[in-house]
Amino acid sequence: MNEKAAKLMDEARAALDAQYYDNGYSLFKEALEIYKNEDTSEADLCNEELESAQAKYKRCAPLPAIDHHAHPTFFSSLKGDPPLYMAAKHFRSPPEIFPKDIEGMIAHMDEANIEKAVIMALDTSASQHWAFKGKKLSNDDIAGFVKQYPDRFIGFGSVDPRREDAVEETERCIRELGLKGMKFHPAAVELYPNDEKYFYPIYEKCVELGVPIQSHCGTTGLYFSKIKYMTPIHYDEVAVDFPTLKLVLLHFGIGGWHDQAMSVAFRHPNVCLDISGASPRIIPKDLLLAANTPFYQNKIIFGTDYPFVGMAQWFATYNKVLTGVFTEETKQKVFRDNVLNLLERPAISPLDQLREDGFTVPEDAKR
Repeated sequence: MNEKAAKLMDEARAALDAQYYDNGYSLFKEALEIYKNEDTSEADLCNEELESAQAKYKRCAPLPAIDHHAHPTFFSSLKGDPPLYMAAKHFRSPPEIFPKDIEGMIAHMDEANIEKAVIMALDTSASQHWAFKGKKLSNDDIAGFVKQYPDRFIGFGSVDPRREDAVEETERCIRELGLKGMKFHPAAVELYPNDEKYFYPIYEKCVELGVPIQSHCGTTGLYFSKIKYMTPIHYDEVAVDFPTLKLVLLHFGIGGWHDQAMSVAFRHPNVCLDISGASPRIIPKDLLLAANTPFYQNKIIFGTDYPFVGMAQWFATYNKVLTGVFTEETKQKVFRDNVLNLLERPAISPLDQLREDGFTVPEDAKR
């Protein structure tokens, strides 16, 4: 037996045990090339082990991934939420794809090699539309799930900007509940994201607290809402007015606006795109390939929009149609590191960069 090939086989098995499956496959393939030149029987055994692993983990993330956009939505709750019920019908989501409880969601994460998931509420409590007045998951509910599974969930809060206490609730989410950011769906609250009266005070508070926001961008399966509120170009104004706001455009402008979303992310250092809400088959190839460039490699974030897009199903498709699209470095960033950096690193300040390079910038300048 070739010692180098045997060592590669051991390293491949260790990578599989650590759930870095693509790394394991690559090591098996290296060993296989060596065996092919020296020992046909060992080559056959190596190839069998490789194919067995690929079959076993074909519905798994290539490495322990973090899902940036997942809803702890149970089928029993849909009947009390007409817009979400219609979204489930839009996504052609059968009842069996929904978890029965939070433990069911954890099981789905385990099945797909999802180490952690960002979960969030959606507050529409100030709505005058009958369909949005039903009881929804609250910020306290999200904090409860995080407390129950602190190693598996990262919680984001939500507040209807039309609430009189919207800024205070934002601060409570972060300081008291320990949530790590805020989520918004402009169409659900019938406001443009660059609304200075309702959204801007919340953005100011998020900048003060140093936390990111994620906001829906593009079309939506959420019924009784208007997509005019969510075209990506509105976020350019937000990013200009709040240059140190960490902002994620959810769903990358899906539905025909991904080029706009990419343009906004391209020019603003703190704007990222998440690729949730779509099968890998329909994510635009120019967006995926852009992730390999220095302009976007740190800005593309993996998410599913679970349970409307299943975690294991997303990766079953990815492993069929997108293997090889991302470089190894990009893969590590998109599926894991970028969301961690979003949460942990301070925002980049263009104004401070100018000061460091010798420009005179007024001390009180905010934009």
